Amino acid sequence: MLACFGGSLFGRGAKIYEEPATMTPADTIRNLRFHIQRQEKREQFLEKKLLLLAKEAKEKLNSGDKKGAVASMKKRKLYQAELDKISNVKMTLETQAMNLESAVHTADAFKVMSAGTNTMAKIRTEMGGVESVDDLMIDIQDEVQMADEVNTAIGQTAIGPTMDDDELMKELEDMGNMELQQQLDAAETGTKNLPAVPTSKPSKSKQDEEDFKKLEAELAL
Repeated sequence: MLACFGGSLFGRGAKIYEEPATMTPADTIRNLRFHIQRQEKREQFLEKKLLLLAKEAKEKLNSGDKKGAVASMKKRKLYQAELDKISNVKMTLETQAMNLESAVHTADAFKVMSAGTNTMAKIRTEMGGVESVDDLMIDIQDEVQMADEVNTAIGQTAIGPTMDDDELMKELEDMGNMELQQQLDAAETGTKNLPAVPTSKPSKSKQDEEDFKKLEAELAL
């Protein structure tokens, strides 16, 4: 299908819009925008035409051509009706374009939400559903409880011979008493081996007395 601007209305070199064989929403929106622009160009042409006809009617009236002035005004009314029609058509096209754009955005959002829902469902299926999650949590709790029990058992179990605390305390006391006795015995033995303390002053030798007297004589000089 070909849509083009009228050559007689807008002159030569009019744009041609060729609709694709298979219309997508985007193609339809572009087609609507194209026709909106076409209506706007027609509006501009008709508005200029109305101004020219109004000017023409005034000139004819001023020149005394009342019949010609009336004819220009009738033609102007026809163009005015066409302009009103174009305004309504353009508004309809604008409304359709806006609604279609909104529908496209809504459809895209729906596709995204649908894809997200499908992905969530796939993940949930791979997880096995709520029951599998509950079973997993129970297994985790059981393993944690079992690990605590193992750690408690390892911390409480002592490896080696069984020992009596009372016997160990008695042995410790015996060791203390024995060590004290050994210290007393050693002290007593050391006292016996010490040399006797002299009770009298040691006698000086004769040579020492002579040396002392000689020193006194020297000091007296």
